[in-house]
Amino acid sequence: MLQTVKISSKRQITIPVAIFDYLNLNKGDRLVVNIDEGKIIMEKSQKILDDIAGSLTLPKKYKNKPIDFIIRDSKQEYFAVKK
Repeated sequence: MLQTVKISSKRQITIPVAIFDYLNLNKGDRLVVNIDEGKIIMEKSQKILDDIAGSLTLPKKYKNKPIDFIIRDSKQEYFAVKK
């Protein structure tokens, strides 16, 4: 599905509705943005977790917690130890 988008003055793009619907995206979803051989790749952050599921052991305190909470808490712990 080929679509074009325009980058705004604030460096923002709008995801075309056909792609938004096809990928079953929802308002508030987080996307992970990556570059691969000059291409911009965007994936739902949940897809990343699903792809690595089973290869990592999640500490019990993070079970059933949203990814944003886990990232924020992990950063706080990491930087508290660095001081």
